[in-house]
Amino acid sequence: MRLPAALAIATLFTACGGGGGDPTRVPGRVDTPSTPTPTPTPTPTDTRPDGCKAYIAADKTVAADKAGGASVLSCGAPLADVSWTQVSGPAVTLQAARTPTITFEPREKGVIVLRADVTLADGSRQSLSTDVTVTEAPVGSFLTLRADHSVRPGTETSVRAWPNLFGGDKVVGIVWTQVSGPTVTMNTEDPQLLMFKAPDVTADVALRFRATMTLNSGVKDSDDVLISLDRQAAPGQGALFDITARVHPYRQAGAYAAVLARCAYDVGVRYSGSSNTLCSAEVLPPLQTEAGIGAVPSVAQVMGRVLVSHDFLGANFEQFLLTQDANSDFRRLLASVSTIVIGSHVRPSFYSAGTGAIYLDANNLWLTAEQRDVVTEVPDYRAAFDDNLNFIPLGRSVKNNAYARRSYPSTARVTRTTDELLFDLGRLMYHELAHANDFLPSVERAMNPQRSIWENIVDRVSSRTLPSDALAGQFPLQSSEMLGMGQVLYQGKNATSVQKGYTAADIGRFFGSDRASDDYAYSIFEDDSSREDLAMLFEEFMMSYRHDVRYDVGYINQTTGSDLIVGWGQRGRIAEPAIKPRIKLVLQRIAPWIDVSAVDRLPAPLMMRAGESWDANLVLNPPGGFSKQSALRKESADDRAARLRGDIKQRERHGKMTPDPRQP
Repeated sequence: MRLPAALAIATLFTACGGGGGDPTRVPGRVDTPSTPTPTPTPTPTDTRPDGCKAYIAADKTVAADKAGGASVLSCGAPLADVSWTQVSGPAVTLQAARTPTITFEPREKGVIVLRADVTLADGSRQSLSTDVTVTEAPVGSFLTLRADHSVRPGTETSVRAWPNLFGGDKVVGIVWTQVSGPTVTMNTEDPQLLMFKAPDVTADVALRFRATMTLNSGVKDSDDVLISLDRQAAPGQGALFDITARVHPYRQAGAYAAVLARCAYDVGVRYSGSSNTLCSAEVLPPLQTEAGIGAVPSVAQVMGRVLVSHDFLGANFEQFLLTQDANSDFRRLLASVSTIVIGSHVRPSFYSAGTGAIYLDANNLWLTAEQRDVVTEVPDYRAAFDDNLNFIPLGRSVKNNAYARRSYPSTARVTRTTDELLFDLGRLMYHELAHANDFLPSVERAMNPQRSIWENIVDRVSSRTLPSDALAGQFPLQSSEMLGMGQVLYQGKNATSVQKGYTAADIGRFFGSDRASDDYAYSIFEDDSSREDLAMLFEEFMMSYRHDVRYDVGYINQTTGSDLIVGWGQRGRIAEPAIKPRIKLVLQRIAPWIDVSAVDRLPAPLMMRAGESWDANLVLNPPGGFSKQSALRKESADDRAARLRGDIKQRERHGKMTPDPRQP
C-alpha cells in the first residue's frame, strides 16, 4: 500500500533503529541493493555427512548477548516430528523447540549442548546433538539478527537486524549478503529487514545470511542468521493448501491430536472428484459434537483442537480463553469449529469451510519481544491493492476518545499483557468465528458422521440458505460504486480510470449512503456473497457491546502534506438506523443467546469533521464541549509510524472460503 507522506517520513525514522541513527537518512539505502549477489559457499558446520539420515547445521560459536541457531535437516525422508532439548551449559530459552530450527540468546560464557530427537516420514528415529561455545559478550555497539527459523519452500519470510548502540554511536549503513544455500532474491528496501521467498528444493537445506553494520566511527559488526528449508509433500489436484507451515498439536494427549494436522492443515487435504481426502465428521467432528448438543465447549476441549507452530502460542491462547471470555461468547462460537490453527507464517488469518477450521496469524498472540521475534513481518500480499487510487481507507478501534490498542513499532522490544490481546485477537476471533457460525450455525451443527464437515454444509451453500445469504436477500448492499471498489481494494482487480479519480469525499458519499458497517463488506470473492458483510457486522457489534470499543472508518486523499486530512469519516457506524436491522438478523442467526434489543442501546454514531486531520478527529464530542486539543499522547516517530500503519491496514483480507462445490 502506498503510504501518505506523513507516514512515509515516519517510516524513514523507523529504519534508523536503535535510537542513535541520523533521522534524515535511511542507513544502507544507497549501498544496499535489493538483490545483492550471494556467495553460496557452504560453511563446514553446514556440510551434509555421507550416508546420513539426518544431520545438524549449527553455529559453533556465538558471543553472549547475541543470537545463535541450530537446524536439524533430513538426508532423505521428510521430517515428521522434531523435538529439541538442552542437555547442558548455560540455560537458554528455546522458543521453537518443536521446529527444525531453534534460536537462542545466551547471557553467559560456556558450552551449550543441544539435542534434537527426530522422527522421519518413513518412521525411523534418530537423536542428534551439537555443542555451541559461548564467548565473551561484545564490547561496545553490536548487531543481532533475529531469528533463526525454518520455513517450507515457497513461503515468504523475514529476518530483522537489531542494532544495539552505546554511547554516541550511530548507524551509517547495514548491508546484507547471502553466505550459503540456494540463491534467493533478497528484499532489503528497509535495511533493517530482510525479506525473501524460500526457494523450491528437492532436499532439506540450510540458508545463511549475514548483515554487516557500519557505525559513524567506521567500526563494523556482523551477525549471521540460519534458516532451514523444511520440505513437504507436493499438493495434489484439488488441494485446499499449496503450502502449509509446520504445526503440531498443543495438547499431545488430546483425543484428536493424531488427526488434527492431517485433517485440517496438510497439503494432502483436497476435494476434487474421486480424490476427496477430507476427513469425515466421525474422524474429526466440530467441537459441538464433542461438547454435546447445546453444551458450551470447555476450555480444555477447545485446547484439544489447537495446532501451533510454537508452544507459547497455545499457552497464550489458553490464557486468553481463561481470562477474556467472561460471557463464554468465544467458546459458544468455537462449537462450530473443528480445529484452531495458529502459525507464525499464517497470513492473513482465515476460515475454511472445507476443513471447518480457523487459521490465526500468530501476530495476534505474542506477549514478549522474544515471542514476537518468531512471527514473520512479511505483509499481507494484498496490502498494495489500492496503490493507484486517489484515496486511502483508514480505520481504528477507539475507546473513550482514545486508541483502544497500543501501537507496537517493529523496531522496539515491547511486551503486552493478555488483557491487551483482546483488541487484536478478540477482534479477530469475533470475525473468523462469525464465518464459522455462518456456515455452521448452532441450529445446523448435527453431523452425518460418515460425511466430512464440508459435505454436511455444501447443500446449504449451494441452495444459498446460510445466514449471510439471508442478509444479502433481505438487506442487500446497494452501492454499485462500493461493490466495484471492493473488488479493487480486496480482490486485486485493476481500477478503472473512473475509480482512480474518486476522492475521499466521493467514497464517503457512496459508502455513507449504503448500509455496510465497513467497506470490507464489499469484498466479494466469486460466489461468497455477503460473507464478509456478516462478519464485519458481528465483529463491530461484539466489540462495542461487550467491550465498549467503537470503530472509526474514514477516507483521506493521497496527500503530500504532513497531516492526514479526513475527506469523510464516521465513528460507531454499527448503530446507524439502516444498519441495526441487519445486525439483528445476524445475531438471531449466529448468536441467539444475545438479546437483539442490545442493538438499540448502542451509542449513536458520530460524524468526523471533514477537513481536519485524522489525529484531530480522535476526540469526538468530549465532555464539556469540543476542544481541538488532541488526545494523543506524545509519540516518537516510530510509535506514530506503527500507529498509522495499523490504521491503514486494519482489516483481515480473505480469499475463497469454500472448496470446489462439486460432489465427489
